[in-house]
Amino acid sequence: MTKNKWVVKSYGQFLFDAANISYSDLPFLTELFKKEDYDKRAEEMPFMEKLVSANIQPINDLYRAPAPYVIRDVTLKRGASGKKIKVGITGFTDLRLNTMGVKENIYAGYQINDPFEAAKKIIPELKQKVDIVIALVYMDQAMAQRIATENPDIDTIVGAKKIHNREEPQHFNRATIVYSFDQTKYLGELRYYLGGDARIENQVQRFIELDDKIPDDPQAAATVTAAHQEFTNDQNKQAQKTPATTKPTALETNFNSPFAGADSCALCHEEEFKIWEKTGHAHAMATLEKKRQHFDNECVGCHVVGFQKGGFQSLVTTPQLANVQCESCHGPGRQHVENPGKGYGFMPTPQGCTICHTVPNSPDFDFTTYWPKVKHGSRDLLKAGS
Repeated sequence: MTKNKWVVKSYGQFLFDAANISYSDLPFLTELFKKEDYDKRAEEMPFMEKLVSANIQPINDLYRAPAPYVIRDVTLKRGASGKKIKVGITGFTDLRLNTMGVKENIYAGYQINDPFEAAKKIIPELKQKVDIVIALVYMDQAMAQRIATENPDIDTIVGAKKIHNREEPQHFNRATIVYSFDQTKYLGELRYYLGGDARIENQVQRFIELDDKIPDDPQAAATVTAAHQEFTNDQNKQAQKTPATTKPTALETNFNSPFAGADSCALCHEEEFKIWEKTGHAHAMATLEKKRQHFDNECVGCHVVGFQKGGFQSLVTTPQLANVQCESCHGPGRQHVENPGKGYGFMPTPQGCTICHTVPNSPDFDFTTYWPKVKHGSRDLLKAGS
């Protein structure tokens, strides 16, 4: 809840024009769009008025419906310089998939209507008011293509659903389909090239990597720091209240987990353990602590052992499984500790490394440079080039 509030605040501060509502947002939207005290929240977070959805409606009178679209006036700087055009932005989401794998259309106080039927109703209405129609869609590629095919008035579709696609845009009907990059690690830019009549002649995209080479805007950096501080404090408090599978001080042999921890490995693999202690892997959690992201579930998985797989839970409840330890690469080792034998722990490299050392997360990663820093020697079970 704290994260979501900061996101909505920041979208307004950073001058976003609109954001599409997905089914994942509905629990927070329920709190945000309550009619009671709505004006007070909207004053604090004016971007609420720019959260759009053409196929989400409240199931009762307690909540407001999001705007089906927003319209932005744009003054051209090139070509027909000074000419004003109107850009309409609408949004659609797929239905929610429940734990049984069935799509649901009722969730958290809202009804999710069929996005294809909603598009057929709202797109013609919006086209009557604007020059350019942009649809933000939270759905897979096949569904995005269908939206474009069935609605010839759409000029651009910006898709998202944990899709990483920096390839050339797709074209269906008159629509150009592009995809945003998860976690905003890349800034997607789509340039419109207009003819003399201000009609679109071409759309060209590029992605700008938001790495350390691009300096932070001071105001944005201050906002991010304040946000991290608040939700890290909240997550810390929550972790203090959450009972662990066992107490952190308990012997690891009594810990109900398939992971044993590096101290158990050290009993037999003393030489390898000493090498590991001097690597960055042994201090991986400190990297997140410096950024106040050590309670952030989107980051923790690559900095600990067995996150969401019966291993690390939090620094409060399972500190013994923090950092990138032996089992982060070699796999759960409790059975091996209890019954040592050959054949355990093989992981192909560099394939196993790039699970976490992806280009967005670790842009400077080079296997030939990094490997000597973590190599365990002749007894190592990670085989380069295997």
